[in-house]
Amino acid sequence: MTTPLATIADALIEFILSLLNDPDAAAEYDANPEAALASAGLAECTAEDVRAVAPIIVDRPDVHPTPHPNPPGPGPKPPVEKEIWNIANNFHIDNRATIVDQSVNQNIWAEGDVNQIFDQEANVASGDESIAAGDDASVDNSETDVTVGDVSIGNEETNVDITDSFDDESTNTDTDVVVVADESFNDESTNVDADVSADDSFNDTTEVVVEESYDYDNSGNIASDDAIVYTEETDQP
Repeated sequence: MTTPLATIADALIEFILSLLNDPDAAAEYDANPEAALASAGLAECTAEDVRAVAPIIVDRPDVHPTPHPNPPGPGPKPPVEKEIWNIANNFHIDNRATIVDQSVNQNIWAEGDVNQIFDQEANVASGDESIAAGDDASVDNSETDVTVGDVSIGNEETNVDITDSFDDESTNTDTDVVVVADESFNDESTNVDADVSADDSFNDTTEVVVEESYDYDNSGNIASDDAIVYTEETDQP
């Protein structure tokens, strides 16, 4: 009698999830894989069966890769046990749940009708890097590329095209010039010493005689009481 494929797949999924959820079950499987498979009714499963259900387990939202898997134990293992061991050591279940309970439990005793109105709102931030806001939340994930022209940093670069490396291509010509000079520019002038005597040092003396005569007419003098009239015969003081 053969076991249906769906039954084997479901059993494998439940078995592997139990290893991820229960450390004791994982330790028991590491100690004796064959006995653990036999006790779960999976003694006849093959490595292909494990590989077939592996994507289903990995795609579950609560299954995450283990950052640093433990190194394998010594010695080779059978294919079935190795495949299960790879899944159990490379993935783990992130058992986090968010429960929002807004139910209202009331015990009401009333003789007539009872009307109740419930207006409840809940903001839930669940998961890594989640954001909860009381109103609309705008997240700007835009990317801005800024393109600029040439950037002047202060360094200057000068390109100089040099022809012949500044070589001097001038031609030097030796020229012999014969200059004939009469008397070799000698001074043949004659210097004469002369003694000169000068009387009065060339001074000009001029005598000027001025003859002055003055005529006085004193006939118009007017005498007052205290006045003194001088005549030619009176001695002047």
